[in-house]
Amino acid sequence: MMEVRQVHENDEKGIRELFYLCFRKEMSHDEWVWKYKGSPWEGTSVVAMDRETIIAHYGGLRMKFLFQGKILNAFQFCDVMTHPEYRGRFVSKTPIIVKLGEMFYKENQMDFAFGFPSLRHARLQSIRLGGEGYRLVRLYKKEHLKRHFMTWKLKVKAGWEYFHGKEFSQFLINKNNSILLLAKDEKYIKWRYMENPLRKYRLLVLKRLNNTEGYVIFTLHDGWFNILDIFYKNEIDFKCILSSVETYADSNLDNIKGIKAWFHPNEHLIYLLKDSGFRSEDHIPVAFKSVNTNCGVTSDIFYNNYFYRMGDYDAS
Repeated sequence: MMEVRQVHENDEKGIRELFYLCFRKEMSHDEWVWKYKGSPWEGTSVVAMDRETIIAHYGGLRMKFLFQGKILNAFQFCDVMTHPEYRGRFVSKTPIIVKLGEMFYKENQMDFAFGFPSLRHARLQSIRLGGEGYRLVRLYKKEHLKRHFMTWKLKVKAGWEYFHGKEFSQFLINKNNSILLLAKDEKYIKWRYMENPLRKYRLLVLKRLNNTEGYVIFTLHDGWFNILDIFYKNEIDFKCILSSVETYADSNLDNIKGIKAWFHPNEHLIYLLKDSGFRSEDHIPVAFKSVNTNCGVTSDIFYNNYFYRMGDYDAS
């Protein structure tokens, strides 16, 4: 007989084994601890058991958002998976993974849930779990990089030793209350990027004289310079930051194909990306589910005002 319940402390091994069966890649102990124990607001999950075997899992990482002067609780769903031999089976006339999702949203307090699922899971979320559709993330990319010699205005320093929390906090002020902003404070940055056991993230700090004008967190993958997060105080500095990053990549990195980044098409600075030679294309889905209808975030607000970045998914 199958049982559906909250995750237990000793479930780690079974969940990691299920992860390998479903995705054909290992989830290490360090990754498990980092994701579900080490995140700033922690994570949780529910599981389905067949006797002593975990046969399905629905996980989520708690996140904080800022919107209209309020702090909102959200869960970023992740590691949604069912053992291949149990797909299509039911618990009380409900598909196993749907039963898990129902329990997850019932037993965890939140204002809304979101994630970057596969198309199949995005449709499942919409059809069976009360999700409100999905959109495709907008990917911006630029090939054929070149050096911009007028970028002497910004000096680029590379390395996490140049990250200072007190200085970084100046970049977290939300000047537009209509934006749904993921609360990326110093603690979040350290967890998401510096302490991540999976990937090596790099940092560029951009300075004008002694003043820091921007931060860029990036990875190198398959020849692409991927901007995971970008922080700046003033929009007027954004194009100069892009030029400085392009010059750095072209001057210091071998065999670079180009730069990739996620930006929402509603962001005002999109025209600067286009002026800098970036072109756009549809990428993976982003999905939303309302849980607390009184929080003020509707599907339209989420899809139009959540200005995502590639790092919001990359490490999830």
